[in-house]
Amino acid sequence: MSSAGPLTMCLEVGLPDATPSLDEHDLDNYLYPFATYLEKRSDGSFVSAWCRKVHGERSLAMVEPAVARVVDQTGLIVVRTTASGATAAYKEQIDEQLNGADELPDGPISLELSFVVGPARNWLNLWKPTIDALERLLGRTRPDRAWHPRDGRIIELGLHCLVDSDARHQVTVAIKAAAVA
Repeated sequence: MSSAGPLTMCLEVGLPDATPSLDEHDLDNYLYPFATYLEKRSDGSFVSAWCRKVHGERSLAMVEPAVARVVDQTGLIVVRTTASGATAAYKEQIDEQLNGADELPDGPISLELSFVVGPARNWLNLWKPTIDALERLLGRTRPDRAWHPRDGRIIELGLHCLVDSDARHQVTVAIKAAAVA
C-alpha cells in the first residue's frame, strides 16, 4: 500500500450488547495489531490512528488521507521523556510529570495522545507504555498493581504522530483526556 500523503487509520470495535464497554476491551489492544499490519504494508505514512468501541454486531475499519485540525488546548497536559518506551523509566518520567493532575471521574473516557518523536522512534511502540503511565488520570485497577490503569473505560482513542528530527531521542506527548457524557 502506498500513499500520496499522510494517512489516518480508523477502527470501530463492535462489542456484543451483553459485554460491558467500560471493563477491559482496551482499545490499544485492538488498534495496535491493525496499525502494525497496515504500517508494514505502507510506506510508513500513518500519522494518526483512531479507535472507538460501541455495542454492535460488527466492527469497521478504514484508511483515509489525514486531515490537520485545530485542537482545543483546554485541559491539555504536555509531558516529555527521553527513556526507552520498553523501560519502567519511560512510565516513571511521564507519571512524575502528571503529579497533581486530577483523576477523571468514573465513567467513559475520551483520550487523545499526540506524540512528537525523532526519526529513530517507532511511535506505535509508545502507545501502550504511555497509556499504562496514565494511572493518575485514569485510576488504577488495583492498589497493589503499578502500571495497570483503568484503561478499559477509554471508549474513544486518538493517537497522532509528528516526526521532528530535532527531537532526537526525546518524546513529547500532549495528552487530552475527558469524560464522555
